[in-house]
Amino acid sequence: MKKWSMKPEIYSGFASLERLQQFEKENLCFVCDPYLAESDSLKRILGYVKRTNSVEIFSDIIPDPPIETVVEGIERMTKIQPTVVIAVGGGSAIDTAKAMLFFYKRTTGNKVKRFVAIPTTSGTGSEVTSASVITDMQNKIKYPIFHEAIIPHEAILDASLVMSSPPSVTAFSGLDVLTHAIESLASVNRTNYTNALAEKATELVFQYLPTCVNQGMELDARIQMHEASTLAGLAFDAAGLGVCHAIAHQVGANFKVPHGLANSMLLPYVIEANSKNKETRKNYARISRKLGICPPSLPDHLAVSNLSQAVQQLAIECKAPIKLNSFGVQEEAALSAEDVIANNALNDTTFKTNPIQFTAEEIKEIYRKIIK
Repeated sequence: MKKWSMKPEIYSGFASLERLQQFEKENLCFVCDPYLAESDSLKRILGYVKRTNSVEIFSDIIPDPPIETVVEGIERMTKIQPTVVIAVGGGSAIDTAKAMLFFYKRTTGNKVKRFVAIPTTSGTGSEVTSASVITDMQNKIKYPIFHEAIIPHEAILDASLVMSSPPSVTAFSGLDVLTHAIESLASVNRTNYTNALAEKATELVFQYLPTCVNQGMELDARIQMHEASTLAGLAFDAAGLGVCHAIAHQVGANFKVPHGLANSMLLPYVIEANSKNKETRKNYARISRKLGICPPSLPDHLAVSNLSQAVQQLAIECKAPIKLNSFGVQEEAALSAEDVIANNALNDTTFKTNPIQFTAEEIKEIYRKIIK
């Protein structure tokens, strides 16, 4: 038995921030990073909040949110006792807010009336998922948390908030969207519902990501990518991910490689490895044909090869490094970490829904292909 549901209410368009006017006489806790806390974007967002509310801002957010930041956030929430939590930012801010809420509710028993997510990047899809990824900095391990209780009650999608996103952030975030979609298509828990969302997200990424990277103020492209991110988030939240994310989490924890970039380096080789599974090979071939990457008559194995090449070519077009050494990770350091990366990837929650349960050695073979 498989389950399909779509929990978050999604509001999109330039009037979507008016949703914040629903709150009156509430204790609002905004969670964002320090840069956003000082930005005009947050001032604009706060302009929609009625003065009858009390507002607190927790902005001690850093990339790859560590356990210590989550603990600090819980302590802050315990003091504030918010009735509404509003996470504004990229995956780090929204994931931190999710983890804060998850443990705050369990340690205090307090309830929050409403949890709202407002993404300022088009990438993680965290605004609609039950996932949060936090990092154990000491042991260099990323821990994904999956629980329905951390799905936001609503997501507000205002593409104007991503217009100023730098090309590199736009590229890495968008390539993360692509990985979410393609891993969803291969997941053992995929359904027709998740396939529909993932296929549309994949199509939008190939069509609009290069424009967003190279012409960041192109409004329509930004809107399309913002919605692609949410579509892919809904897909993978229901279907699950796979070995690409399992390895990427470890690469990010060990070498500070941005998550979307680590995924995009690995994805072409994960496609090749997963295509050894006959059903997965058919799924990859189908999306390759649907995207027009290959002729309809091309055999499955060649259609998959075309898809793998197209994914890597998209990364190159978006000026994303395709190897660790291009990002500044030395070969010796990368090789010395392969055992830890492979073993931790095997234990990563996202690996469970991969179509093939690779051995540690097979995971190392995939990982080695991105070293140089």
